[in-house]
Amino acid sequence: MIRRIIEISLGSIVLFCLIANYSGNTNESQLLIWYILTPKVLKIIVGILLFLAAGRLIFGKYKDHSKYYYNLLVHIFGNPKKEPKSD
Repeated sequence: MIRRIIEISLGSIVLFCLIANYSGNTNESQLLIWYILTPKVLKIIVGILLFLAAGRLIFGKYKDHSKYYYNLLVHIFGNPKKEPKSD
């Protein structure tokens, strides 16, 4: 699954680079990609990405790290379940 996601991402990057490589017919210095990605379109794309990121942060899957930190404290300070040392 991860390999397929990487392949799709790399294919999208190559496609973007190919489109960005061509320039417009009327103005040779203006790249074709800027006719497609106008500031209005970029604003919409950024808004969608921010919405998805906020949704992931708000409704994302919670991971309980308490066992890791408990084991770390046991490693550093020792097991608290041992009987206390007698003087």
